[in-house]
Amino acid sequence: MECEDGVIVLTEKPSEEFEPTEEEVRNYAEWLGMDPEADADMLYLAREGLKAPLQDGWKPCQNSEGEIFYFNFETGHSSWDHPADETYRNLVQDKKREKRERGREGSKVPTVHAPYHAPGRRPQATVQVARPRCGWLRRLCCCRRRAPASEGLLPKPVR
Repeated sequence: MECEDGVIVLTEKPSEEFEPTEEEVRNYAEWLGMDPEADADMLYLAREGLKAPLQDGWKPCQNSEGEIFYFNFETGHSSWDHPADETYRNLVQDKKREKRERGREGSKVPTVHAPYHAPGRRPQATVQVARPRCGWLRRLCCCRRRAPASEGLLPKPVR
């Protein structure tokens, strides 16, 4: 397997040695799909996600441009996102769904599923814009809890 020069394998510090700042937690919470104000009761998930250890086989790496990525030495897969990010994104969505369902059960106000439109008026289309992926924050935060271990030659992750 051909590898690129300049890749450094980093070591992961134990999560108890890394404490993310409130700003990092809020930014990561937004990246996970939370509203830090409305979902303040779930910010613990963002903190946990930032402190989540890498699973077996995964190591943090740094390329020659200083970018952090993750490489699995057992499978050969690489990723710009921390392997736990998807797990925490799914947890956030599950918690938000539970929260909505609890709110509906306890609500005495009927839920309106579609907006009212006056006769003869066409409803405006609602466009939902996907948020751009923002893996730089996760890599930046994780960068703080990583230290160079050894220099090696690894493939770069595909963008």
